Amino acid sequence: MKNVKNIKWNASYDVLVLGFGGAGGTAARFAADNNAHVLLVDVAPYGHEGGNTRYSAQHVAMAHDREKIGKYFDQLAEPYSYSKKTMDVYLDGFVNMPEYFEKYFGIKPFIWGDDFREGDALDHKDHLCEYPEFEGSDTFDFALVHNRDFDAGLWKKIRKEVADRKDKIDVWLNSRALELIQDPETDQVVGAIVERNHKRYFIHAKNGVVVSTGGFENNPQMQQDYLHIHKLTPLGTLYNRGDGVKMVQSVGAKMWHMSNYESLGIIPSYVIAEEEGTRGRQIGAGRMLSLVQLLLLLMMVQDL
Repeated sequence: MKNVKNIKWNASYDVLVLGFGGAGGTAARFAADNNAHVLLVDVAPYGHEGGNTRYSAQHVAMAHDREKIGKYFDQLAEPYSYSKKTMDVYLDGFVNMPEYFEKYFGIKPFIWGDDFREGDALDHKDHLCEYPEFEGSDTFDFALVHNRDFDAGLWKKIRKEVADRKDKIDVWLNSRALELIQDPETDQVVGAIVERNHKRYFIHAKNGVVVSTGGFENNPQMQQDYLHIHKLTPLGTLYNRGDGVKMVQSVGAKMWHMSNYESLGIIPSYVIAEEEGTRGRQIGAGRMLSLVQLLLLLMMVQDL
């Protein structure tokens, strides 16, 4: 925008949040708690909002010992350089996660390492961390809202916190953010253009714009550009199209670690191929073992 002073704003809010997943919902909630009037925008239609948080296992990573988890993450990060300040803030949150659940969700979390018992709905795991051979790995754990996972329990809690603040938070679903509006004189991002019901709205944000629109797992071109992969079948939301990546690039954001992606440790052939625009289904390790056993049994029967 050459001159933001000439923009005819359709609406003005204290804070504009783009993306209604776990991060966006949380950002909107805390902005509202600080007396901000918030607009929360998501491209997904009703019943599909929530980003990958909605479809994830609902496990919240945490740690019991701050010093140990620091050593563990130092090993995870090697040999790359990273911001020590950013890492410290991130890991401080790790050890405070149980208190966060009680203070902001009003529930006592289910701590997997401490509370798991045989017969629980959760899978049994000998190691909760990804690299148990690393020093400090034994302090890694997960907090859950209850003794279940893959049920959108965490997402439902975040969504309720947003709904409970409807006097402070307006929600636009099926609405796509197209462009951030930046003041060319100050470089401050002062709003965004949002497409809703085939119309474009210029939304002013007095105190900032939060971009929490997820990744680019539903954008084949960006998959090729950054991951050198011609096709991925997403297990989560179908609405992460890389919009936020493009928008923040346009206002000068630096891209970092764009060649990494999370695959849940799944062997690619264990994800059932689907048509375009359809979420993938995975075969878990336990089910895969059962299928292998069944196939072996059938082969034995045929040999009789």
